[in-house]
Amino acid sequence: MVIVNAPLRADQFRTKAEALGLTFVSKAGMKMKFSAPAGQDADLAAKLKKQCKADPQLNTVYFQVTTE
Repeated sequence: MVIVNAPLRADQFRTKAEALGLTFVSKAGMKMKFSAPAGQDADLAAKLKKQCKADPQLNTVYFQVTTE
């Protein structure tokens, strides 16, 4: 399970996550949960964080990408 905490622009974070092959599970407040293919949680979380930091629209937004 990959967790994205983002108070703003949740739709853009979701689009980037789904482009990596993550499947949206739920959203509660600013916490979005995505499921990943077996054993790829940490790898996909790192890729998502790197892509979001490189995006000029998202790099100024506070966010966290973790695994559960």
